[in-house]
Amino acid sequence: MLDVSGEIGAIASTYLRNIRKSGPENIMAVCPFHRKPDGSEERRPSFSMNIYTGAFFCHTCQAAGGLRRFLIDVGMPREQVHLRYQPLLDDVKSNLPPPPNPLRPGVFEMAPIQEGLLGMFDGYDLQDLKREGFTEETLRHFDVGYDRWHERITYPIRDIKGDLVAISGRSLNDEWPKYKIYEKEYQTWNLPPRIGWDKRKVLYNVNEVYPRLMNVGVLPDDSSIVVVEGFKACAWVHQAGIKNVTALLGSYLSWEQCWILERLGGRVVLFLDNNYAGFTGTMRAGEGLSNKGWDVRVAEYPERVRLDEDVQPDSCTAEEVVAQITSAKPYSRWLQGQSEGV
Repeated sequence: MLDVSGEIGAIASTYLRNIRKSGPENIMAVCPFHRKPDGSEERRPSFSMNIYTGAFFCHTCQAAGGLRRFLIDVGMPREQVHLRYQPLLDDVKSNLPPPPNPLRPGVFEMAPIQEGLLGMFDGYDLQDLKREGFTEETLRHFDVGYDRWHERITYPIRDIKGDLVAISGRSLNDEWPKYKIYEKEYQTWNLPPRIGWDKRKVLYNVNEVYPRLMNVGVLPDDSSIVVVEGFKACAWVHQAGIKNVTALLGSYLSWEQCWILERLGGRVVLFLDNNYAGFTGTMRAGEGLSNKGWDVRVAEYPERVRLDEDVQPDSCTAEEVVAQITSAKPYSRWLQGQSEGV
C-alpha cells in the first residue's frame, strides 16, 4: 500500500506554487490553470487539493476534478499517467466515499409498458417538427407520435435494455406542463396509471448507444458520448450524423445516469441548452464527471445563435452541430473561459 498523502504531496510540490496546509486533509496553492484578467500570474492561493483523494477545486476559475484529471491538465501525457501513477490512482479509490450501489435490487427496475400502445400514436400532427427540419426518417427512428386524445406529441422512453418504460407528451395547445410523463393518461386506454417513474434512472436513447458499444467491444479513443438535455436536441444531433448521443431529460445529471455513462466509457461532450439551467447543469455534470478522471468536453454554441436567451442544439444547422461538438473544449478550459468572461 502506497503512502497516498505523501505521493500526492510530492505531485503537488512539483506542479503547484505557494503551498500551505488548510486543515488536516487539504492544501491551498496558486492555481496552475488560470491567470489574472490582465495576464499576470496569480499570487494568492485559491486552489484547494485533498492530499488523500487528489480531488481539487479552484475557487477563482472553478477548475475541478480528480487526481488523474489534474495530472492530465498540467500537461502529463495519458500514457505516462497510466504507467507512472496507476498504482497510486488505484489506492486513491479506497479513500473516496463509496458511491450508491446501482446493483441494489430495484434501483434501475421499472415495469415495462406494452409496446403495442405506441401503435395508437400516429404522425398526423408532426408537421411542426418537419417544418423545423426534422426528417420523416428521424421521427420514425425515435418513434415520435401524436396522441390525439390528449393533444400531445409523444416521445417513448426506453431503458438501457430497450424496454419501453415511459411515454412523455409535449403539449400542442399551451397546456401546462409543456412536457409531462404520462401517468393518469393511461386510464384513457383502460390501463392502470403508472406510478413511481423516476427520470434519474434513464438516459434517453442510451438503448441505441449501448448496443453499438457492445458490438465493437470498446469505443475508439476519439469517440465521444454527447449529452444533451431533451428529446428534440437528441434527435437533432442524431440527425446531424452523431449517433452516440443521449439526453438527461433535464439539465441535472443524476448519479444513476452517471453510472450508466460509466458503463459506456469514452469521452463525454456536454451540449446542454444555452440558458442558466443549462449553464449550471454543465458545471455540475462537468465537475462530477471530471472528479472521476473522465475526459469531459463542453460544446459551445456558434456566435450566430449564442446571444439568444434560450438556445438549444436544434437552433444550429447540422454542420454547426458537428463543428461545435468536434471542437468542444476541455471542461477545465471552458470553466476558465467563463471566469474570464469569454
